[in-house]
Amino acid sequence: MNPPPSLEPEDLPAKPQTLAQCHEVIDTLGQQLAQLREQVAWLQERVKLDSRNSSKPPSSDVAGTSRPRRASERKRGGQPGHKGTYRALLDEGEVDAVHDLRPPEVCECGGPIEPGRALRHQVTDLAQAVRAEVQEYRLYRGVCGHCCKTHESVLPAGVPRGQIGPRALALIGALGTKYHLTQDKIRTLLGEVLGVRFSLGAISQAQGVVARALQAPVQQAAASCAGAAVLHMDETSWRQAGSPTRHWVWATVQPQVVVYQVLPSRARYVAQALAGERPAGVLVTDRYAVYDWVAPERRQVCWAHLLRDFERIAGRAGRRLLGLGRVMFRWRARGAGPAEFERLQTRVRQALERGTRAGCRRTAQTCAHLLAQEVSLWTFTRHAGVEPTNNAAEQALRTVVLKRKISGPTRSTRGQHFVARGFSVMERCRRQDRDLRAWLGAGPMPSLLPGG
Repeated sequence: MNPPPSLEPEDLPAKPQTLAQCHEVIDTLGQQLAQLREQVAWLQERVKLDSRNSSKPPSSDVAGTSRPRRASERKRGGQPGHKGTYRALLDEGEVDAVHDLRPPEVCECGGPIEPGRALRHQVTDLAQAVRAEVQEYRLYRGVCGHCCKTHESVLPAGVPRGQIGPRALALIGALGTKYHLTQDKIRTLLGEVLGVRFSLGAISQAQGVVARALQAPVQQAAASCAGAAVLHMDETSWRQAGSPTRHWVWATVQPQVVVYQVLPSRARYVAQALAGERPAGVLVTDRYAVYDWVAPERRQVCWAHLLRDFERIAGRAGRRLLGLGRVMFRWRARGAGPAEFERLQTRVRQALERGTRAGCRRTAQTCAHLLAQEVSLWTFTRHAGVEPTNNAAEQALRTVVLKRKISGPTRSTRGQHFVARGFSVMERCRRQDRDLRAWLGAGPMPSLLPGG
């Protein structure tokens, strides 16, 4: 939304001397008054922007401005007929100890007591001494007494040169991604729980080791994006300490694979490099102009963003577009067919054409731009499996946003690689129901692609 042109003091007309000059001044002041009204309206609209009518996140909304929910008539908690969930008991072979607690053998009346079936009660606790395992390897060097050749012992296969083993590296990787812990908190947790004291530099180097190990599988997953049948894309800002330029986290999302990359630009060439200059499938995005290189019939514009645009312009050009946008979501939820959406498409086109003739310049520009993208608004009706929103990419970026808020900026390229590659693996494990720590500690890194 571009601001209207502002007026400078030198734009004001000089004091008129004749009747003709008075008419000129009146005309000039009338034009300036119209510009000022447009500028005031634009500023008032900017003040009212929130997560419902713009791309601002919900966390930026002023307290008390959110739309109140209708109170539910149901009581809190499980409802009548709800099937409860209970923790399953471990098998006897999986418990560490079994204690048989029997009742007295004789009742107060003197009669014998026959024990019945036992009620199993299991208590889970931590071992009294939870500590890390430390292995020491002593390397010797010897000299041949005959030819004076030096011989040195070598570490066994699988033993790292560094001070942190593979399972500890996997734990550090999981704590830094899935659990959003800072390096200082990781160091504190390892010290308090496992009794291991590492420096912040060692934690940072460990994350670098994890990032290097993940390079190949993440690159393989990134190469698969160009051939995806449906690909969601979005980006969010990322801070790099000491860098004068802003960085961006790009997310390319497939149903089972998410690839993050931290890059110093959000220009078109970056999007083309990530999705391919000619994507094989459908690209789902917002209305950001860098995605305009995609053929309109191979692109789906996010209707969630459109609904926020319609909410913003509803006060200028009526609420018809907003109502039609909500109708689209209702029809989509009930499984409407392409024929029904053709009728809705006609109604939306007519509403946009009326918007181009609105008195507000900004509304006319928005509607004209949407008419130019009309084919991309309805790609989901022509391709099965394409969603009308880019929620998949926005939800994938949410976890990176949380990491940014908690941990702050990264301070090196190594930190950027750890964030991008670590979260790519974390999302892969989450979507394929796998344990992140077990995956990271599995030895040679498996593929991020489904079935890998």
